[in-house]
Amino acid sequence: MAAAAATMPAAHGGTILWDNKPGSHIPVNTWYPIGNGRLGALVQGDTYRECVQFNCDSLWTGGPAITGAVGYEESAKTDVLVGDYQNFGWVKVEFEELKNKHLRCRRELDLSTAVHRVTVESADGFKMVREAFASAPRDVLAFRFKFNRPLTSKIYLYGTHNESTQTDGGDSIMFSGKLPNGLSYTTRLDWHVEEAEGEHTLVIYLRAKTGYDLTRVDFGLGQPCPPYAHPFAADFDLLKAEHIQDYSRYFSRVRLDLASGLKGPEAMLSTSEEVVASDRNWVEEMFAKVKYETYVADVVETMFNFGRYLLISSSRPGTLPANLQGVWNPYNKPPWHSDYHTNINMQMNYWAVESANLSELWLPMTDYLMAANRTAERETRAAFPESDGVAYRTSLNAFGGGGWKWNFAGAPWMAIMAYDHYRYTLDREYLEKTAYPLLESAAAFIVTHLVVGPDGALLVRDGWSPEHGPVADGVMHDQQIVAELLIALIDAQRILGLPDKLHAQVILSNLGGNKIGSWGQLQEWQEDIDEKGDSHRHTSHLFAVYPGSTITPSGTPALARAAAVSLSEGRTTTKDSRRSWTWPWRAALWARLGDGDRAGEMLAMMVRHNTLPNLFANHPPFQIDGNLGMVASVCEMLMQSHETTPDGKVVIRLLPALPKVWANGSVRGLKARGGYTVNITWKNGRVTDYSVEGGAPDGYLVIGC
Repeated sequence: MAAAAATMPAAHGGTILWDNKPGSHIPVNTWYPIGNGRLGALVQGDTYRECVQFNCDSLWTGGPAITGAVGYEESAKTDVLVGDYQNFGWVKVEFEELKNKHLRCRRELDLSTAVHRVTVESADGFKMVREAFASAPRDVLAFRFKFNRPLTSKIYLYGTHNESTQTDGGDSIMFSGKLPNGLSYTTRLDWHVEEAEGEHTLVIYLRAKTGYDLTRVDFGLGQPCPPYAHPFAADFDLLKAEHIQDYSRYFSRVRLDLASGLKGPEAMLSTSEEVVASDRNWVEEMFAKVKYETYVADVVETMFNFGRYLLISSSRPGTLPANLQGVWNPYNKPPWHSDYHTNINMQMNYWAVESANLSELWLPMTDYLMAANRTAERETRAAFPESDGVAYRTSLNAFGGGGWKWNFAGAPWMAIMAYDHYRYTLDREYLEKTAYPLLESAAAFIVTHLVVGPDGALLVRDGWSPEHGPVADGVMHDQQIVAELLIALIDAQRILGLPDKLHAQVILSNLGGNKIGSWGQLQEWQEDIDEKGDSHRHTSHLFAVYPGSTITPSGTPALARAAAVSLSEGRTTTKDSRRSWTWPWRAALWARLGDGDRAGEMLAMMVRHNTLPNLFANHPPFQIDGNLGMVASVCEMLMQSHETTPDGKVVIRLLPALPKVWANGSVRGLKARGGYTVNITWKNGRVTDYSVEGGAPDGYLVIGC
């Protein structure tokens, strides 16, 4: 490996993923993703051919039905109800003349432009350059092949549901179909060939859509999906320039530089080798003067950019929100349905959307929730006839249909995030028409689902600390989330001038609170039954630390210390705890508790244990939540804005949890609550320059400068 690395230097500066060998046969492990929010594709980057697996965000089996399933295995068997996110199809372009030739290959994904590029060369002077991107303005996947010798190309389009393809005039391929649930779909591939001054060019445009309609009660099931009647024609260079301009308006808002010292000619490892090189001994032998932690900082910077890239590429206004795999799924029976998991995963996908200055990308989530609540309300009434409002099961599909256990904290958690979107944007119309209805429907159910505990406190009944422990009343995860739900509801009512019809203030005053257990831990249940050294992946009882904010070192120091004990002594970092999404959550928790070195260690552990060669997060298998959660945890380590002063000012903490190995660096464009944009430069661990822009000029207090 050392020899290979030394012969392939690359300056990437944290924005280039690259490799000097083709992608393997497993798409989610090594292929690079492109996407425009609605369409996604994994591109292999082979030598004599190109393979592309593509998706459309709304191609789902299942429907808006009540499952009644109580176990995950039972839920998985009710496919007609829960269903799965589907693989739309495959495109393959083969060049016969290149088979069995010795070819060099370099493939790369430029995160700053969202353009995928493959360069193939031979010793006798042959060269091919391939480019691919997903255009959001034109809603098309675009591919260009440029080569300096004439080649014979064969183009194939495959569906995954026994579709039959047809051609149109010899330069188009298409297919259409209908899933068992009545969802119609269609795709069309168009191509043209150009030759000029010895340069040969093949351009391919791929479009795909379904009959899914979020605005309809039936979600478009049974509705026709009109086929693409005309070929797509556009100048590739103009289309690419338009795409880069559109994408860059999101990506360029934030710039992180951790000053690791490994950028430029010294950054000799390919992306896949960087992941392998997370072994400390290998790194320190390879780079004699570079510490392991410094090396990992370079990888973290790249993964921070990659996570933002993935969010921009899988969630745009007007699309469905990112699911467990974002928008990239090569299976028709994906793990966990590739669903919307309401007990951590769908939330973690969007933790960074505000702090990383991508607020618009949150809108697909609340558009989906407002529509899915139509289904969820019917299911809630069927299961709890005496209740009001809405509750979610753990697993949701694109139609709001649910499976597995009830997750009573799911709807409140999502409603809290909707309110937080208001706190960042101060969009009163959004608060009134979207966030408040979500808060009210979640609270309406919860107030009918409370019982009086032995000590007279109100407890959420029949809760479950997600995927862990017994079903019980007053699980701390539920108690903490309901407290923050009620706080948000009360605040929203104050802002909008609405009455407290649910008596939220009274309920909040009588709601059971957190408890400190026998070994100094923050209890997970009402009973003191937590085990030291528990390796369970979920840290649900620490919600109030992060992403919540009712436990803070400055405001509730005793509870914060207990949370730290739970994290350091109550949850190990071995066995079951090693999942894609556990590391970012623990990093963010340590960041809120002010321990930068431990937060940094969590990110290093994610790179080492749960990152694939293409930087996808590995659950296993691939899940995107770890990638997107890492962005959020880095933001929390560099800047926090969840607290307020007694007179209502936003507290902006600069570098609240900076690891020692990030001693020098800068970040531009982070977003704080109150609508503020924050820029920070630091040296030797201390702020040397900062600015706060936007928002009310007298509405914040800076700490840490």
